[in-house]
Amino acid sequence: MTKKPVAAITPSAGLHELLAARSLRERNRELALALVAAGNRGESNHLTRPWTGTTTPQALPAGLRLTAHSVIADHDAVTPRATARTEGAAWSLIAELRFDAAGRIKQCHP
Repeated sequence: MTKKPVAAITPSAGLHELLAARSLRERNRELALALVAAGNRGESNHLTRPWTGTTTPQALPAGLRLTAHSVIADHDAVTPRATARTEGAAWSLIAELRFDAAGRIKQCHP
């Protein structure tokens, strides 16, 4: 009895697209969480704009802390839901971010 050669398994184009899209979503989700972490280090960014009025480096309110509750990512769009707190005050934050292929923010609506 002769054994037939086993064909090499290659991912289909559909599977490749699915994995690439998942990688993009995961990268963009991580970028959004990095913006939350940067805000907690006192760095001005797109998510802290409501408290500074701009994305240029400025002092954030003393004790401002961001807590991410969820991040929804779909292709280049990411929507983090977070709470911002300072002494005696709390705000709900929902932002829509869009990233370019290099991971730079190309659009933000806090």
